[in-house]
Amino acid sequence: MTVHARLCSLMVRAVAPIFCLSLTSAIGLAEVLEPKAPDAFVLVAKGHGWAVSDADQMTLYTSKRDITPGKSSCVEDCAVAWPPYLASKSAITGEGWSVFAREDGNQQWAYEDKPLYRYSMDQGPGDTYGEGIGLLWDISFIYAPTPPGISARKTLMGHVAADQHQKTLYTPQVDVDAASLCVENACLEQWSPVVAPRVARSIGDWDVITREDGLNQWAREGRPLFRYSNDVLFGEAAGHGVAFDADGNTMEVMVLEPRLPYPDWVRVQDTDAGEMLADENYKSIYTWDPSKLFSRLATPAPACGAECLAEEWVPMSAGEDDVAPGGNWAILALSDGRRQWAYKGRHLFTNTRDKTQGSFLGYRHGGNRAVNVIMHSGDALQGTLRRP
Repeated sequence: MTVHARLCSLMVRAVAPIFCLSLTSAIGLAEVLEPKAPDAFVLVAKGHGWAVSDADQMTLYTSKRDITPGKSSCVEDCAVAWPPYLASKSAITGEGWSVFAREDGNQQWAYEDKPLYRYSMDQGPGDTYGEGIGLLWDISFIYAPTPPGISARKTLMGHVAADQHQKTLYTPQVDVDAASLCVENACLEQWSPVVAPRVARSIGDWDVITREDGLNQWAREGRPLFRYSNDVLFGEAAGHGVAFDADGNTMEVMVLEPRLPYPDWVRVQDTDAGEMLADENYKSIYTWDPSKLFSRLATPAPACGAECLAEEWVPMSAGEDDVAPGGNWAILALSDGRRQWAYKGRHLFTNTRDKTQGSFLGYRHGGNRAVNVIMHSGDALQGTLRRP
């Protein structure tokens, strides 16, 4: 236990939180060092930290099923879908990085005692097709340090800055005099500064600004941070695009890492089940899993293109000049030479039953549990365990 931790544990309850917060700000936030990893890994820098990938820059994952340090719960069929990231006998470990013996005798890498895996359906560096599968699999990630009370939260806009109550944080869309911004009551009624302790110090991209009203305020790369008074619900971002002065200058969400892009033909449509992705004509798009698997392990299914389905399913063909933006989107070649759009490695279709915007009858009445719609949130459609 560090000296700081001993001091905090001895403080009276009413005083300790304030003392510990301030002391942490003064001592622990002066410098951020990039994490180091063994040669078997590549750390891919993101706005909110580093994604852990193997030596070929293929994404690595962890499983919520792995709850015992140094033990993998993914064996047999699971290990085919999620190959363990194996280590050589001469592997050199480091702080946070370790190797343990699997039941089959192979050595597997782990980070912070969480075993690391590839996903067999990822097709190239940066693919994250396995994220969220079965609500069990997460990208292995090292979060960058943030000031006390500030964290990175995943939203539809990407990873954004949030406070300790998970309220979204904002910053002006235009360059301003940060010290004088929102020091008057008219502005403060809507926009409250994210106050930093007096002894706080900068940490990486996070700065401390001294305001004209005497308060210290957190900023990122010189851009001051605010809360919006009308944000009530968890994760709400109602302040995005709202003006903060008489000139009409507006605030925007402090995005640390933007979400992965969509192809330019994708539209977001409202349905009675939430926001779904659609084509340029607002017809719902579907993925197809010919294994009809409804399993938390989500074993990858064989490729299924246009030739797999009945006439009501229309393949989403890609033109010769179409280029996938990467991330979860790809264009796959069919056996007859045509090309078809795919999401997370699965071919995409529309359904002839869908006649109006917001309809997804291919899922509701298609009679086939192998069909998935694609939600804007990336989560499973309510009432299912699957994720697209």
